[in-house]
Amino acid sequence: MTSNEILNILLISTASIAALAVIFGVGLAIASKVFAIDTDPRVDKILENLPGVNCGACGSAGCASLAEAIVKGEAPADACPVATETARKIIGEIMGAAVSQKERRVAVLLCNGGTRVDSKHHYSGVHDCLAASLLHGGAKQCDYGCLGLGTCVEACPFEALIMGGNGLPQVIEERCKACAKCAEACPKNLFVIQPLSKSVHVRCKSCDKGAVTKRNCSVGCIGCKKCEKECPVDAIKVDNFLAQIDYTKCISCGKCAKVCPQGCIADFRKARKAGVVIPSAAVCMAAQQPAQAARTA
Repeated sequence: MTSNEILNILLISTASIAALAVIFGVGLAIASKVFAIDTDPRVDKILENLPGVNCGACGSAGCASLAEAIVKGEAPADACPVATETARKIIGEIMGAAVSQKERRVAVLLCNGGTRVDSKHHYSGVHDCLAASLLHGGAKQCDYGCLGLGTCVEACPFEALIMGGNGLPQVIEERCKACAKCAEACPKNLFVIQPLSKSVHVRCKSCDKGAVTKRNCSVGCIGCKKCEKECPVDAIKVDNFLAQIDYTKCISCGKCAKVCPQGCIADFRKARKAGVVIPSAAVCMAAQQPAQAARTA
């Protein structure tokens, strides 16, 4: 085969491929017009005002799915729990719907044990709280408390959780969007999402008898009922050896926190005012020490 014949074959092959490319390109262009689905321009405008992290806190698969649901009327304009008030207002204006202002909520950890709880066995498996909890409920003596492996920290899409030196995750409230991913990730169900106005929390979930709890954790609730007697609005009750707050009655006066002998009831007002990460055991305990010292004096 001569060089001219080879050149002709290459030219014919190239021309054939180019022709096919043109044919397919025209076909795709026609198909895109014929089968095009008109999208509501409001979807893109709403999507621009959503966080874009696809955290799923709204119950949708992602921000794009939520934007479509809002436009279709399948979700309210303020369906995104992590969007800012400004973003919710803009989405409401796009949809022509009134959006009421919501009180900001944050995650709260209901455990104060951490490094103050001894281990019952050595765990060397997967560094994950769920995996650790499958082995006899976890390595901690307290079966109800935080395992301290930081699964909640990894689950937070907003980097609002850090592991503290006390072996407990701490909430950076200025970053927290109340998406509840930490609550979903915790196998011990230790996280709750509460309004900022609710500043008093029982940081214990142990339902063991007082003597058992005290043996396992130096800061666990022993069900002594001192908080119950001190509350001026009957908002805290001890049930199943654990103090529980009725937030429909609670006025966040902090009196229960002051009389708690274990220091397991935390009043976050001072910490929040100081801008300290929450929960901070050091801040909570420091706030209670003067009152406890006065009672023992």
